[in-house]
Amino acid sequence: MKLEPYFNLRSKPFFTGARGKDDILKAIAASAAEADALKGTDPGRLFKRLKERESVGSTGFGGGIAIPHCTLDDIDSFVIGALIAKDGAEFKSLDGEKVRLFIYIIAPARHRNEHIRILSEISKVLRIPANVRKLLEQENPEAFFKTLKDLGSWEEGEELPHEFTQVNIHTQDSRSFDRILELFTEIKECNVSILEANNVSQYLYALPLFSHFMNEDRKGFHRMIIAVINTVYINETVRKIRNICEELNTTSKVLVTTQALSYYSGGIDI
Repeated sequence: MKLEPYFNLRSKPFFTGARGKDDILKAIAASAAEADALKGTDPGRLFKRLKERESVGSTGFGGGIAIPHCTLDDIDSFVIGALIAKDGAEFKSLDGEKVRLFIYIIAPARHRNEHIRILSEISKVLRIPANVRKLLEQENPEAFFKTLKDLGSWEEGEELPHEFTQVNIHTQDSRSFDRILELFTEIKECNVSILEANNVSQYLYALPLFSHFMNEDRKGFHRMIIAVINTVYINETVRKIRNICEELNTTSKVLVTTQALSYYSGGIDI
């Protein structure tokens, strides 16, 4: 999805000397309140909502990066802004390190799917250390968001053909599952479901002939991802799944099938 309309080019302050988590969240709230989409919104209210989200779990996911975000019921558009703590700030990140780069998102509560996709698009850029270094070199919001746009790969809102493919992925590896599921959150207009599954051996265990081969400790991890995506994306998606499996050496634990759909209607939330 196209993110540029949501960039808060009025992000002030852009640099901060704040060192603690609450001070960072207050600076973010003050910055976000400058955006047109949040005109009249009390920064104190934004601070409260951001802090409530952080109480669920830190949005600092390591590597000196955090993506604080929250939702509001009474706004119609997203706000994406940035804050740089040049000396780093304590933010209870997953790796325990200080955070220098903050990209925040204020989202309409009713646009949950889009919220998830924006998080995925931004985190995809920030997973590459060279991208983070480049963003930290920028001196103002305009330059920062131009760089972010250049580094991103989101679509420009092109019209897609009404042709869809169902992708079925059986995975017996939790790492592959996490990576592949994240991949689907990045795809425009993707509908996805997760099914808990069992290896066939779980059922063979009940048969006397096979019972001595199995025990409860060997039932293992097994989940199925069922996704419906536009056929335009199928080749690239399959290629990325193959790359994930090769990188994690899990080709023998992931089965992928695709099926062109003759009928498609409706949709589900992520």
